[in-house]
Amino acid sequence: MNFSRNDIAAFLEVVRAGSVSRAADNIGVTQPSVSKALRRLEDEAGVTLLERGVHGAKLTNEGQLFHETARRYEAQHHELVRTATELRARHSGLLRIGITSPGESVVVHSMSELVRRRPGVRLQLRIGKSDELNAAVEDGLLDLAVAPTYPGQHWSCTQLTLAEEDSRLVARVHHPLAQKANLQLCDLAPYAWVMASQHSAARQLLNGIFQSHNEPVPRVALEVDYMSEASLGLLASTDLLALVRSPLLRGWLGRVVPLPLAQLHIKRSLVLLTRPEAEWSHLMVEFRGVLLAAMAPPHR
Repeated sequence: MNFSRNDIAAFLEVVRAGSVSRAADNIGVTQPSVSKALRRLEDEAGVTLLERGVHGAKLTNEGQLFHETARRYEAQHHELVRTATELRARHSGLLRIGITSPGESVVVHSMSELVRRRPGVRLQLRIGKSDELNAAVEDGLLDLAVAPTYPGQHWSCTQLTLAEEDSRLVARVHHPLAQKANLQLCDLAPYAWVMASQHSAARQLLNGIFQSHNEPVPRVALEVDYMSEASLGLLASTDLLALVRSPLLRGWLGRVVPLPLAQLHIKRSLVLLTRPEAEWSHLMVEFRGVLLAAMAPPHR
C-alpha cells in the first residue's frame, strides 16, 4: 500500500473539523480536493473510513482503527521533521571566536575540526589583545575567546581553564648571556627586548618582577601584539631578549635557547572566556569539547 501523507493529513483534518467543508477551509484547499483525498485513501485501504452526510463526517469502526494509527504516523512525522531541523541547525550556524595570536595552533586546529564535523558552520575569527577580547565577549560581539591569563589577573568574563603553560627568557644560541654562569636579573640590563604592548598583562608582570628586585624595567626595542615566527627570527639573529611561551619555542630550539633565570620562568593559564550567564549554543558546547580534548595531556 502506498498512502499519501497529504491524503492522511486531509483525513485527520476532516476528523478534527467534523466535516469535509470545514476541513477544506482549515487547510486552505477546495472541498472537492479533500473529497478526492478521502476517496484515494479509502481505495488504498480497501474500506470505508468515514460516513459522510449533511450533518458532517463520522468515523466508521474501521475508520476509528485507521485514525489511531494515522495520528501516530502524523506525530512521528512531525517528530522526524523537528529532529531533522535540529540536526541541520547543529550543523550550521555562526560561531564568533577571539584569539590573541594566530600562533595559537591548538585553537586553529580545533576550528578545523569543528568545520570538518559541521560542514555548514560559519566561523568569524578576531585577533586582538586579551583585554579587548574580554570586552568583546562581555558586550556580545564574540561568543567566546581563548586568551592567556597570568597570576593575579582578573576578568569580567567567566573563565574555563583549558591548559597550563609557561614562558621562558629566550635569546639566540650564541648570545653572550647564554654562556654566562649564575645568570642574574642585573645581567640583562645592557640588552634590549622584544615585548608586548605597554598595558598588556605580560608586560606589567615582567616590569613588576624587575621592580621588585630593584632593577630597572627592560628597555624595549620592538613592541609587538604577540610573539610570532617573525619575532623569533629577529631574536635568532640579534642580541634582543624576549619571553616566549614554551609551545612556540619548540620549533626554534637550536637557533634560540631558554636562559636559566628562575625569576623569569613564568607560569600562565590559557582560558576560555564567555559572557557571564550566557546561553550556550550547540556550537559553543561542541567547540569547548573539541578544545578540551585537543589540550588534554596525552595518555601514557
